[in-house]
Amino acid sequence: MKRVRVLAVALALGLVALGAAPAAAAHPAHRYVGTEYHQGGAVTPVDGPLPRVDATADQITRSTDAVAREVATHRAQLAYGDITPPRQHPALWTYPAPAGTKASDQYRVSVTQPPGQPRSSFVYQAQARKTDTNQEADTSWTSFSFTGPILVAVTALHPIEATGCLVRPASAHVRARLVGRTCVFGLASAANLSVEFTPQAGAYVTHPMLVFANPPEVDTPPATGDEDVRYFGPGFHHLGSGVELHDNETIYLAGGAYVEAAFIAHGPVHNVTIKGRGILDGGFLDTGSQDSNKGQPGMINIADQSSTNLLIEGITLVNGPRFNIRALAQYTTIHNVKVMSWWYSTDGMVGGHKSVLEDNFVKVDDDSIKLFWGDTIARHNTVWQLENGAPFMISWNIEQDGSDFHVYDDDVIHAEHNRIQKSGIFRALHAGAATMSRYLFENIRVEDAHYRLFDLTIENNKWYDPTLGYGQIRDLIFRHVSADGPFRIPSQVHGIDPDHTVADVTFQDVTIGGAPVRSAADADLVVDQTNSDAIRFVTTEGGRYR
Repeated sequence: MKRVRVLAVALALGLVALGAAPAAAAHPAHRYVGTEYHQGGAVTPVDGPLPRVDATADQITRSTDAVAREVATHRAQLAYGDITPPRQHPALWTYPAPAGTKASDQYRVSVTQPPGQPRSSFVYQAQARKTDTNQEADTSWTSFSFTGPILVAVTALHPIEATGCLVRPASAHVRARLVGRTCVFGLASAANLSVEFTPQAGAYVTHPMLVFANPPEVDTPPATGDEDVRYFGPGFHHLGSGVELHDNETIYLAGGAYVEAAFIAHGPVHNVTIKGRGILDGGFLDTGSQDSNKGQPGMINIADQSSTNLLIEGITLVNGPRFNIRALAQYTTIHNVKVMSWWYSTDGMVGGHKSVLEDNFVKVDDDSIKLFWGDTIARHNTVWQLENGAPFMISWNIEQDGSDFHVYDDDVIHAEHNRIQKSGIFRALHAGAATMSRYLFENIRVEDAHYRLFDLTIENNKWYDPTLGYGQIRDLIFRHVSADGPFRIPSQVHGIDPDHTVADVTFQDVTIGGAPVRSAADADLVVDQTNSDAIRFVTTEGGRYR
């Protein structure tokens, strides 16, 4: 009877499609109102057009749109590079766990495609590793693929005091209902989601529950018969570290495959695909020590920037003790990848020059998405930031100039920053000689973050040799950024000297707690007017801020 009641409630709720958020108009309203801060101390009102800002935003959009098409052209040359599912009849795929795998002790999940019966979807669990600072005890997750409408039911296995439940990101517009200890909701399209019981006990979610509702697979390689395919079927596989990548190969992790491995390219590689619905686990590398783990390899490491044409799609990476995906090939696609790690230095992902990072989920304890190499698109991603690092890292002592970054329609659903001074949602810790320029952030939504929003700085730090010289950060546009707030630590913008500045930064239609930002005071942001220039806070005429 309880199962029938759960399904009845879900049907009553209806099924909510999870389409992409509408992009901002190419040309914002021509009149702006706000404040501009200049090097030397002058502060002037803004009341009129900003043609240079509009032109910069349009140029970045045109340039990166062309890059996305170019990346897609290269991806089409891969043997198994298609990532666009065709239209097909409703279907649902759930995946078995390897024999002996312990299920989560916090949650169970069932998925139903009407008019069929509920099907169990195995719930994995990863225990917190950096227990001296991690705010969570563990993370549970389930993964399945589907097309057509489905009902999802997430049941807490222990008594709860919750009176409701919610699904993040809020931009997904998923309506959920609590029935007893079960959170029920409908989906009509793929999404990476957090299911949370409310009211939340304490400042942090102690036992996160993630639902990776994947699109159907496409362009699946054969299990046998192709010498350029390494196929890992359902079950447990231990490969160890130092697994070498080769040109023109496909590594496929089928749903239900659990692979312990770390993949590396020794020198340049070309035309490489790593895809599937399986799991890549780096826990076997974990020494249990923050310092010792810094000597461990990354999970996927392609460091040679002369590499070309890389696709990483669909897989889940968990428990990496070091960085997860360093994919510095030109023409890189990282699509619908899920990443969860616990230690400092477990960066989420970075692509090389001309990269597309899209539809990913990142929950790590260092920088989630690095924006270093230029001509990069990061769109439709969801970030749950742990206590260290930044969801969006603009520079970390970069030596080579980088420009044209378009970051849009992304969600930060939690940020657990709490004590590390140099934390922030948007962050640059730049002491390198590079000029990092032309970043367009738009339609970025920040939920449940209360430490610091912006930290954009050029400064000495222990990871950089100052004799190498300094560069600049310039031409950044933050457009239609909304954050819950409030924030405990003021945001900041500053260069290192009058010749190496942070300059031409526009905060356009930014809201904090629903309030529009038209000055540094509104943003609780400290502008260093000795080493920074042309820092402006504006809203467009007609109240386009939201």
